[in-house]
Amino acid sequence: MENRKAWLDNIRWMTIVIVVVYHVFYYYHNIGIEPMFARLAPNPAEEGAKATVTEVALFQYFVYPWFMMLLFVVSGIVANMVLQRKGMKEFLAERVNKLLVPSTLGILFIQWVGGYLISLNFLTAEAKAGIPEFVLYFIYCASGIGALWFCQVLFLCSLLLALIKIIDKKDKLLALGSKANFLVLVLLTVVVVGAAQLLNTPITTYRMCLYPVVFLLGYYVFSNESVQQIVKKYAYLFLTIGILADFAYIVKDYGKYYANNEVQNDSIAVVAAWFMVLGILGMAQRVLDFSNPFTSYMNRAGWGIYIIHINVMLFTNTMLKPVAYSLPIGVIYLIELVAGLAGSVLLWEILRRIPIIRWLLFGIRREKHV
Repeated sequence: MENRKAWLDNIRWMTIVIVVVYHVFYYYHNIGIEPMFARLAPNPAEEGAKATVTEVALFQYFVYPWFMMLLFVVSGIVANMVLQRKGMKEFLAERVNKLLVPSTLGILFIQWVGGYLISLNFLTAEAKAGIPEFVLYFIYCASGIGALWFCQVLFLCSLLLALIKIIDKKDKLLALGSKANFLVLVLLTVVVVGAAQLLNTPITTYRMCLYPVVFLLGYYVFSNESVQQIVKKYAYLFLTIGILADFAYIVKDYGKYYANNEVQNDSIAVVAAWFMVLGILGMAQRVLDFSNPFTSYMNRAGWGIYIIHINVMLFTNTMLKPVAYSLPIGVIYLIELVAGLAGSVLLWEILRRIPIIRWLLFGIRREKHV
């Protein structure tokens, strides 16, 4: 991409690393829910019960409100950059390959294995015996979506953008977005908080108003150089507000499961997320606007890591189950981290070279020699 920005690339792969670390801790925590893998006692923090949380709880609370919102905003900015070079048909064709194929065909043919591994922890042999095989397969597929919900929602955002572009043929919205100033960015907090209250599904990752709204803000507002300079200028202020609001939300909701709709859509949590996004967009321009062989590699590998890291970690945790209680929790976290990062990179390097598989998993039709 000729007009790519190093600081945007670095935000993307670094945020993916944060997502991996988040999942390292996710599988062995009981913050308001029963842990997925046997290690901690269930402690749902309901009816006054106090949750027993691990020492990594603060990390989970701190990053959860904003890391996916950040990826949607960055995706909107990148969509604008791509459409400066390509037509809408080519843009959508690329989105079909990169987003729709992995999150549909990829699940049906490969990613369902992750759902099967999850079922080993939740479905007993007796329960499975009463369910037809084809029904079990679709249960595995649904459970195997994992992180691919992001692909599904981002594809819908791309379709929504295409529809808006058809209506707004003269790009009046883009011109309007370029006029955003400091006050507008602050007032957009109201829009974002409002969007977080609408069209939320019981599956809490599908926030079907919030994510399209912030994606479109990425496209129409933050893709403008003038707006990027504003968030860069006020980066320290935005980041300070975001961190303070994040900790205020933690104090308020500590002990509850942070992914529940009533928690993640709490006004304080959404305000924290919005200002964290503003602050990170600004700080990245100050300190992450560089490229070297390592960052270039991570930018290429990041998408592959995101797509497959959950299945790698589910397999790792399944293998760890017999020894989970005999190992220190810190050792388990370390094993998961190595598997989630190094293991995913290794598997990505292998799978991206296999025709058909690379298309189903990563949306790559032809291997690029880099």
